[in-house]
Amino acid sequence: MKAVQVNGYSKRIHTLLRDMPRPQISDSEVLIEVKAAAVNPLEILILTGSVKLIQDYTMPLTLGNECSGIVAEVGSKVTGFQKGDRVYTRLPLHKIGAFAEYVAADQNAIAKMPEGYDFNPAAAIPLTGLTAYQAITEELEARPGETLLIPGGSGSFGQMAVPIAKAMGLHVIVTGNARAKEQFLSMGVDRYLDYKQENY
Repeated sequence: MKAVQVNGYSKRIHTLLRDMPRPQISDSEVLIEVKAAAVNPLEILILTGSVKLIQDYTMPLTLGNECSGIVAEVGSKVTGFQKGDRVYTRLPLHKIGAFAEYVAADQNAIAKMPEGYDFNPAAAIPLTGLTAYQAITEELEARPGETLLIPGGSGSFGQMAVPIAKAMGLHVIVTGNARAKEQFLSMGVDRYLDYKQENY
């Protein structure tokens, strides 16, 4: 299989396309044929070594934190997934490698894609969704009935944070550009402020 790797941390981005063996799975893992992998700021932080103190990777390293694809193989102890399932995942920190034709992932780190989703947008959901969920529940420790302000929330983070916050019973206010107002009102935000028109 083909995989995109780096040989070491570097401020000058230099990736290599390599031929590698297909990953072997354990009893609790699934093999995913990758259909789409997301590129986000975390990739830059990893390959430049900016997060080395938090997570130091063994080199060479196959990049990629999140992807979507089709289950190609399941381990003997896997329940809930079978060959042919459409899935997406935010790979565990110690097992990234989504920039490849195949990736092995523990069954607890994957989920079935919602009906009607295409592989491309599905690949971009896991990390943003996890970031939004952790921000609301772990960092802010938000409780039902409280108000959450998402400044500049008309981007992908806001699109994930709003439904999570509403499902938790929060009162949600979003600031953003005028173009996104109707979209966010239809998502159920309690108030949308055009930051060019209103001084929040």
